[in-house]
Amino acid sequence: MDRTALDALAARMKESGTPDREQVFRELREQGMSPIETIYVAARVFDMSLPEAKSAIYESPAWRDQGADWRRLQDEAAESAGDSSH
Repeated sequence: MDRTALDALAARMKESGTPDREQVFRELREQGMSPIETIYVAARVFDMSLPEAKSAIYESPAWRDQGADWRRLQDEAAESAGDSSH
């Protein structure tokens, strides 16, 4: 993740005024951004915390299909962390 490039992208998106949230999420996905990159950019464009941006992208139509996979991955990681037998 190139934070300098992502910061520049967020700045360009903000320069044009208050962008439409769904349009930003859709554009980032179409550009091939990962969910993590999208969360990072959205947090800067919309002045959100990272947890707020994460919730927002997975509630959006552009990223909703990724939300279930992300939650499953988090649940599996939490279960593995809690299992001390490994």
